[in-house]
Amino acid sequence: MPTDCFICNTCRWMYNKWEANLGLNQILLQIDMLSQDDDGMTEEKDESSNENASGDVGTDSNDNSDDEMINDEESDENSSNDSKAKSNHKYDNEMIDDEESNGSSPSDSEMDCNDVYDNASVTDKSSFTSKDGLKLPTGISISSKSQCCVCRIQMVPPTITIKKEDRSNIFIRRNIFIPKGSRCCKIHTSNGYLLREDFFKLTAYKDDYRIFNLNYIVNTMQKLRKMVNSNKNVDFDDPLSLSDIEYKNLTGFTRTQHDHVLSYIPASALKTSINRSPRCAITCLLMKLRLGVSNSVLASMLGIDNKRKVTDIIHSTSAALIKYFVPHYLGLAHINREEIIKKHTSSIATRLLTENRNPCILVLDGTYLYIQKSRNNQMQRKTFNLHKNRSLIKPMVAVTTTGYIVSVFGPFFSDNSNNDASILKHIMINNYDDILQWVEENDIMILDRGFRDSLGVLKSLGIDVAMPLFFGPKQNQSDVQDANNSRFVTILRWVVESVNARIKRFKWFNQVIPNSSLPSVQDFICIVAALLNCFHVSMVTPSPNDDETIRRMNSLRTQNNTLQIFLTDYNLTRNSIWNVTDIHNLVQSFPKLSMVDLRMITLGVYQLKRAGSYAEEHADSIDLTDPHLEFPIQSCTDTNAHDIIRIRFQSAHKKPSQYYTYIQFDPNQILAWYCTCRSGPRVVGCCSHVAAGIWFLGYERHQLETNQQPSSTNFANLHYCDSISDYEDSSDEDNDARYSSTR
Repeated sequence: MPTDCFICNTCRWMYNKWEANLGLNQILLQIDMLSQDDDGMTEEKDESSNENASGDVGTDSNDNSDDEMINDEESDENSSNDSKAKSNHKYDNEMIDDEESNGSSPSDSEMDCNDVYDNASVTDKSSFTSKDGLKLPTGISISSKSQCCVCRIQMVPPTITIKKEDRSNIFIRRNIFIPKGSRCCKIHTSNGYLLREDFFKLTAYKDDYRIFNLNYIVNTMQKLRKMVNSNKNVDFDDPLSLSDIEYKNLTGFTRTQHDHVLSYIPASALKTSINRSPRCAITCLLMKLRLGVSNSVLASMLGIDNKRKVTDIIHSTSAALIKYFVPHYLGLAHINREEIIKKHTSSIATRLLTENRNPCILVLDGTYLYIQKSRNNQMQRKTFNLHKNRSLIKPMVAVTTTGYIVSVFGPFFSDNSNNDASILKHIMINNYDDILQWVEENDIMILDRGFRDSLGVLKSLGIDVAMPLFFGPKQNQSDVQDANNSRFVTILRWVVESVNARIKRFKWFNQVIPNSSLPSVQDFICIVAALLNCFHVSMVTPSPNDDETIRRMNSLRTQNNTLQIFLTDYNLTRNSIWNVTDIHNLVQSFPKLSMVDLRMITLGVYQLKRAGSYAEEHADSIDLTDPHLEFPIQSCTDTNAHDIIRIRFQSAHKKPSQYYTYIQFDPNQILAWYCTCRSGPRVVGCCSHVAAGIWFLGYERHQLETNQQPSSTNFANLHYCDSISDYEDSSDEDNDARYSSTR
């Protein structure tokens, strides 16, 4: 149209009316854009060649010809198609669309609506006119064929082309424009998309003004509007919304671990719907188990408008995981004995129990899951546990000596007829999980004392049992040999307790389970066990001191407690010959020990963890490094016992019970020990009372800084009621009425 043409007001009014119509306006913009492309194609090509000739390629002057900038309109292909893109560049510069590496070709309408970058005119122009669009200040990333746009180092194949979703998100969120065809190193991506850390690490190569046409701005606003309207409080579908730490806090697992779980689930098992994607479905279930929140809270967190939809998501997800994921990581069928022996058996267990044999060693124990009371009388009776005095159910867990979960049985009822021994016999006789075909003769099961009534069944099946010895009638203390043998079991059995603790970290299992959820308990605990196995971290790590520990345990196993014999022979346990004294007034000084020395005495870490609690109570202080601290000890008046001290410790469980701990020493080492508690006579390691005395006198009091635990200060924050009798003498003794009405 000539510049001197006159347009009447009627035409102007009609034109404004057409512009108000969004659909017609987009058509006019497309026509205008096509005309601009036809008129300016030659000019832009000449302009581009002039820029390249002048060296304005957006890289350092030292870059060679291989590092020249990729044109903004270059094809969005992978690095393997570089040569093809070069050969077709001069012909298809304005026609190549913004396709991803999958090679699909969207229609023109899809390109107009979805691919906002196809409609961007981003060539630099010295002048700004309304016809050209809107000129905006923006950062521009580097776009070299051989240089990564994230880390800016020389790329080594394979390389990844930045997807249009990432380019659009970076422009909207961070105002950095990434030209089409820009590439990065593969380590910066996951499933083709930029990692969250690299998304925010990417910086602009330069800041400049870019001209964006109106259609591009409209599409960008539509994308931004869609992003805002679909924003959720917790959005797992957006790869940039949550970090790995946030993933782990909410679900217990990282995003990469979620990707691994999703790889087992076929698309037909968890279909994408308007309410959730497969990823969101799995995270919904894991958030339920990890946080223990209600379905209503989950609906609010995930932006789901109905808690019933959350229930449906949880049921469908658990069914899919049980069918496609759990069989790969849980159950006796998923692993053979040889793999357990080679990969999941600790060296300590092998050298302490097998005696040059090669059996499979399993550790079994039950755990408690508390449930609501039931209106069904029979259900209430069978789930009420007299030991805990509440309603609960009991799964049985079988693990290896490194903490790998082999299988989970149950859950079972918890009344007197369903104790640990009865449950294990029921499992073996009814061949749960085909266990009779899996175990072999002389395999070892490590059990606690609660399984003693199942020993006959296990021995008849040819299974060896390692169990702590239990006390006989009226027996208050074990003898030395029994205590030593029990230590060989307890040093290995703790892993099953730690596995149960790992399961209880998912708070759904650590709270009162509603009766409506009882049908899902078995599936939920199997899913969690399979996930723990999938990302298993061994609970037993090899230590340089393992060989010395095993050698010391085997050498001490048959020895007697010489200090116990000495005290008994000379009748040195009488209170009359022991006087309270100060540690500095002893005939010889107590040896100073290292943590390695302490572990060689205790042959374990549990006793050292408990030592601080006993020492704090005995000293009546939480600052155990105070040089003026009073730590009552007793010395013997008998001249034969000048190298022996005695400490009276309060029982941690029974207020009336107190135990006397005897320690024999010289200035360089600990010679012997004995305690009057149940396991006090053992010489393979020591009890917690002996460990407390040796730990404080030989180690903790010499430290410069105290290691106070937060629980140590809780005692001062609570109030203790004085013992006050509620009986008072009445001044009106003749009044027979004990109580009178106030009315």
